[in-house]
Amino acid sequence: MPPIAQRLREPAAFVLLAFGALSTLFNTITFLFGPGESNNGLGGGPSFSDRAAMQVSNLLSVVVVAALVGAVYLAHSPAHLKNAKVLTLLSLATLGVADLFGVVALFSAFGANGATGWDKTSTFFISLGQLGVAGIGSWLVLGYFQQHQPAAPAPGFQPQQQQQWGPAPQQQQWQQPPAPQQQPQPQGQQQPWGPPPQQQAPQQPGPQQPPAPQWGQPQPQGDADSMMTQAIPTVPPAPQGQQQPPQQDGGLGIGNWTAE
Repeated sequence: MPPIAQRLREPAAFVLLAFGALSTLFNTITFLFGPGESNNGLGGGPSFSDRAAMQVSNLLSVVVVAALVGAVYLAHSPAHLKNAKVLTLLSLATLGVADLFGVVALFSAFGANGATGWDKTSTFFISLGQLGVAGIGSWLVLGYFQQHQPAAPAPGFQPQQQQQWGPAPQQQQWQQPPAPQQQPQPQGQQQPWGPPPQQQAPQQPGPQQPPAPQWGQPQPQGDADSMMTQAIPTVPPAPQGQQQPPQQDGGLGIGNWTAE
């Protein structure tokens, strides 16, 4: 594209848009209300069907559709203009209004007064072709407008959330039973090194045996039978010429004891 045409792209696009929008606006007002039409001195102007037969070709004008599509094309080729989205939106709205009231006028023209059957038939098919051209133009402009929409994520793609600093959470596939909670240790005390202390099994209640008697301690009266069964130490006779070692008070003699 020549440099001068590149500079005139945006002004030309707005001129084409203005022509299409103003033509559609005034043709729609004339079709709906018919201002400025004479009443021929009979106290009334053309009916709604008469206005529809006269304005259906103007509402679905191929020149208007081409002007709007050309404005959108200049806004996007070869590069997008700054106001490309605004131009596309206004062109799409103008084409929507023209298509809507063009369909209404197309079917309302069958009730026109003073028109022959041939006139009505030819007007219908010609206007139907214009409506097809306007539909294609609307479809093209809609395709350009969709380029300005945010891109949809691909199917099956899920955006991942940004994770803060720290280890990644582990996903657990099989559910495991919760571990027993440990009792909190009092503050200020640390557990010594080594294996943890084994817990003793609770003792079952039962008859307690009395402690074994020791030498030099008084025996209970109930243990008289057990005392008779114990061996009584004896002191062997000392040989002649040797003196017997002294005995301590309250105890037995010191020496080798042998049981009989």
